[in-house]
Amino acid sequence: MSFTNKQLIGIGIVGFLTLWYLKNKTVETVKDVGNAVNPVNPDNVINRWFNEAYQGVTGSKGTLGTDLADYFHGVDG
Repeated sequence: MSFTNKQLIGIGIVGFLTLWYLKNKTVETVKDVGNAVNPVNPDNVINRWFNEAYQGVTGSKGTLGTDLADYFHGVDG
């Protein structure tokens, strides 16, 4: 099977666009995963899990940090 020059150029363009799309999706996914485990991000996975567990055990609406701050600074709540 032999391809014409136009067919080879078309295959090359489609291949390039496919690789470009996959690269962009990969970068986007890596950013999302990085953001989910970023310790500075207050919505990271571990922080959300800990806060949900803390709130479930204590019945508090706040986080451990806000509850400790309220306790040490005398805020009733």
